[in-house]
Amino acid sequence: MAGITLPFTHALAAARELGASGWAASEMLMAIRIGIAEGQSQRQEEEKPHG
Repeated sequence: MAGITLPFTHALAAARELGASGWAASEMLMAIRIGIAEGQSQRQEEEKPHG
């Protein structure tokens, strides 16, 4: 996740605001981080010159 920062404390607070707690909050954090990484990877692929 180069170039992307998601402070753990902020992400945990966001997960809790969405109603998650305990392991559910942890799983939500992982899903958020995976989604961010996948989005970044897709953007990098789209930005590569074709040819």
